[in-house]
Amino acid sequence: MTKLIILRGYPGSGKTTIGKELQKANIGTFIDHNSILTFVADIAGDDDGIYDDIAHLELAIARKLLRVGKSVIVARGFSSLNSLRAYEDLATSLDVTVRIFRLDVDLTELLIRVESNERKDDFNPTTNQGALKVWIKSNPIEDYDNEVRIDNRQPIVAVLDIIKNVIKF
Repeated sequence: MTKLIILRGYPGSGKTTIGKELQKANIGTFIDHNSILTFVADIAGDDDGIYDDIAHLELAIARKLLRVGKSVIVARGFSSLNSLRAYEDLATSLDVTVRIFRLDVDLTELLIRVESNERKDDFNPTTNQGALKVWIKSNPIEDYDNEVRIDNRQPIVAVLDIIKNVIKF
């Protein structure tokens, strides 16, 4: 059964890491704006001025993959519930199951994670504590009734097991 898996959370919460691990486990194809900019366009740094364009491209890629029966993993902040609607509408139109996971990490841990060397290897505009604080203040994550909240301070294998159990792969 084709599925759409959405990972949401603050910068540094582990969305990209978990998305890549889910793809390695053959759960689906992982797409996100970090991947589009880093690996396709070879751009690193700020997505200012093109964020919406990248979001439309990401949605178009997801649509294409889902239409041909491939499961998709999408990772983005998705701070507002409005940002989830296009994906929910897509899943409904294609009769695809959608599961939304919110990766929670406390602020202290996020502040450490955003300055890690791994984040500097990918496209990540939020690579310092000041940028993270601005992002959080500007983009508070709205709670969503249909999401599974996961404490992402636990080992990656535990997070992957939770997700796999929810999506029933």
